[in-house]
Amino acid sequence: MVSPGPRANALQGLMVEAGFRATAAAPPPPRLDALHASARDRVAELFKALSERTSMPSLRPGAWDLAFDGGLVVELDEELHFNRYRARTLQRPWATDLPWHDSYLMHCRDQEPECLAAGKWGKRWTNPSCESMFGPPDRPGRLDRTGSPRWKQRALYDAVKDVAALQSTTLRLCRLSVWDRIGDTSIGDALAGAAVEPAVLSEFIELRTI
Repeated sequence: MVSPGPRANALQGLMVEAGFRATAAAPPPPRLDALHASARDRVAELFKALSERTSMPSLRPGAWDLAFDGGLVVELDEELHFNRYRARTLQRPWATDLPWHDSYLMHCRDQEPECLAAGKWGKRWTNPSCESMFGPPDRPGRLDRTGSPRWKQRALYDAVKDVAALQSTTLRLCRLSVWDRIGDTSIGDALAGAAVEPAVLSEFIELRTI
């Protein structure tokens, strides 16, 4: 598991306070050859929905953000995860089984300007690896044509993790967004120090877990 960033570290601390036990050894990230045939078909459909390329390259989603006892893995989704490409992955019929489906579609619709503010430049917009998967980028900040290869890759890799968790008998995936609200407090604010009741956080996590 890669070293978590400051927000993920803060989330881990809040979850430990809420009674979750962190584990140092996370499950391996999903790989296509470990998925069932039906799950591999879903991934192929996701790639087709995001790319005009005819052949799908090797996909290597990164490590899970956080891992806890009982097979619980947590993905903390920050500003760059919410845009039209992630929405496209959530519009597949099977995605309605995801506990975060409705909230994430709303975040993708409402928070894309924040994604643009955070990611319309440099390697946050494109890089050679992403272009090999999704083709050349549009000019930074333009989304109505070819858009951002890096955003597409991030959306695809998030969705691959969703697919893997839905088919797994051992993983329990929870997705939390900085835009999610727990009572009067957003998770983003809680990670910056705003008060949140551990029991309320624990209940929210259970609702968000596959």
